[in-house]
Amino acid sequence: MTLVAKAAIVNKAAIFEGGCLCGAIRYRATSAPIRGVICHCAMCRKHSGAPALAFVHFRTEDFTWLHGEPTRYRSSAFAERGFCPMCGSTLSMHEEVLADRVQIAVGSLDEPQRVRIDDHVWTEQQVPWFRIDDALPRFPTSSSAVATKAAAAAGSAGGR
Repeated sequence: MTLVAKAAIVNKAAIFEGGCLCGAIRYRATSAPIRGVICHCAMCRKHSGAPALAFVHFRTEDFTWLHGEPTRYRSSAFAERGFCPMCGSTLSMHEEVLADRVQIAVGSLDEPQRVRIDDHVWTEQQVPWFRIDDALPRFPTSSSAVATKAAAAAGSAGGR
């Protein structure tokens, strides 16, 4: 295999693309995710309509909206959630203290099986009948892996 062919394989491996259900919004990340998380907070449930919401974090400098951009809803004093204004697909999360990254809903990726999840957060708000049988770390509120203002505000807002 030539050096050019090997470089093409490596570059393709680092590219992640996705978008909304109707196709109005498309994005690309040109590096592997920094981390992945499954959030069980009430806000993520309401935002997604699901019992939990999985996100992967991409560095902002490696992330581009290719076609359209999500409409953002300020869900708390510290975060905004992105969705397609045409079809309503849940797409992103933008936290003030994590301005160096964009959090993308795993379900919006074209190949969600390519990412890894590192932990579960806000398990104190987990729906009792929803169980995921894995050995990943679980945190009652925020993970110790990232900065957050959500835990301090949880008493008044119920999460992020």
